[in-house]
Amino acid sequence: MDIDISESDLAFEEEVLRNPFKLKGWLRYLDHKRDAPVRAVSVIYERALRSLPGSYKLWHMYLGHRTGQLRGKNPLQFSDEVRKTELCFERALLLLHKMPELWLKYIRFMRVQADVTRTRRVCDRALRALPVTQHARVWRMYLRFAEHVGGHTAHHVYARYLRAWPEESERLVDYCESHEEWNAMTLALVKVLDNTGFRSSRGTSEYGLWVRLAHVLRVHARDLQGWDVERVMRDGIGRFADQAGALWAALGEWHAGQGDVERARDVYEEAVTSVRTVRDFALVFDAYAEFEQATVAAELEHDVERGRTGVRTALRLVQLERLLERRAFLA
Repeated sequence: MDIDISESDLAFEEEVLRNPFKLKGWLRYLDHKRDAPVRAVSVIYERALRSLPGSYKLWHMYLGHRTGQLRGKNPLQFSDEVRKTELCFERALLLLHKMPELWLKYIRFMRVQADVTRTRRVCDRALRALPVTQHARVWRMYLRFAEHVGGHTAHHVYARYLRAWPEESERLVDYCESHEEWNAMTLALVKVLDNTGFRSSRGTSEYGLWVRLAHVLRVHARDLQGWDVERVMRDGIGRFADQAGALWAALGEWHAGQGDVERARDVYEEAVTSVRTVRDFALVFDAYAEFEQATVAAELEHDVERGRTGVRTALRLVQLERLLERRAFLA
């Protein structure tokens, strides 16, 4: 290891040679050389760590020095320096593997390198090495990395995370929603609702989760595969007989969206006679009226295209008028 010593360095050299195991001497020397070339500073760090291999402060400063030199640079063009920095992290963690800050710094560094497999391995090693009380800090970074990568990696990481933190299941639901993975979102919600011991970290009620599931099934029905939507929604209606209005409305809208107008009307008729509260009745009746108005509007548009009024349009208008007249009686 070549050492380029200037006259101004002599006093510091004498101090570290006289007391090589004294941290303050090395820190003073490094502060003196802070404006020196990168390689010269690195040499001093390496010498200091030979004498004090277990110094957390020295390793933290050295790793910050090395990663700082690579910040903003293409990892492919500076692959040799990247590899040397990785080796420095590995050397530091041989003795300081219980230090969470070093692991977090390592994970941040690896995320920039765009090597998914190696970054995952570093995160996994950090979880194995650190006590459970520190895992939340690692998981925050691990999940951000997984969400950025997406795909199978994200779902694999989330599956592991939720085994340890099941109360955070809504985070997976949010991720699937933001990436328009409607099947995965539906599956995540169903798993949560099937878990009778689930307690949301956000304080979301079971009913709130059912409403969210109903919304996904209704709005994204064409993107879902293999789901018996009516059975799922009726399961929710059965569980929340006193709050079923939103679920009834969603079921009716789902049938209407499938083009099954008569089945949608049957659902609304069943709903207005089944709900138990005034609030649910108002919600279902308004949804029913909007449905009938939409069918009338569709028939009128069709008639305009044909240039004459059809029997179906007249029938739809009569059905709408009768529904509105029945409101007071039904309520």
